[in-house]
Amino acid sequence: MSSVVPRPAVSVIPLRDGPDGLEAFVQHRATTMDFAAGVVVFPGGRCDPADEAKGAQLPLPESLVVEHVRRWSDLGRQVPDAAAAARTRIATGLRELAEETGHVAAPADLHPWDCWVTPEGVPKRFDVAFFVLPVERTGPQPRHLTSEAVDSRWEGVGSLLDDALAGRLRLMTPTRVLLEELRALGTLETVLALQPVITGVRDDRAGARPRRRQVTRPV
Repeated sequence: MSSVVPRPAVSVIPLRDGPDGLEAFVQHRATTMDFAAGVVVFPGGRCDPADEAKGAQLPLPESLVVEHVRRWSDLGRQVPDAAAAARTRIATGLRELAEETGHVAAPADLHPWDCWVTPEGVPKRFDVAFFVLPVERTGPQPRHLTSEAVDSRWEGVGSLLDDALAGRLRLMTPTRVLLEELRALGTLETVLALQPVITGVRDDRAGARPRRRQVTRPV
């Protein structure tokens, strides 16, 4: 049987500094969902055809598009139009964030962070681009809107990992690895300064983390 082709998707990690370390806005997915049922995830979803058209129309500075192309350039994939792919990812992230949390973000606030591909052998596979989204504590906050989750809220990154270890909640491998990396980085300033190499994880076995900073080079 041929492998299921992964569908492009985007996940946004809203982050803010808290009194006990980094906090992430997460969703506790309903147990009735046919994918990732009953687990804790970040907001996001698949790229729809309309996202490509929307991405092409977004009034983005050329410098921002070039930066996003550079940030995704270590994935090692042949794409017909890297700028169009970057625009589609941004459009999807903005849409999913607004639909699922009501939070309206600026394109420049989406920072490319990682990419994970669902391993072969499962009926639903996704090629997920992750963004980090800094959120000021004193500004507008994401909230619980999506019907795909029973609850959405800010939680400490360390607390999420502790609860998962104790069996009080479930995390998929990408979510756990990303939370562990964020906990190790410690602050939002450190996270945003890293700009890690994004090579893509294809078998749910991440390499050493935190990752090294991407070398700046022409795209």
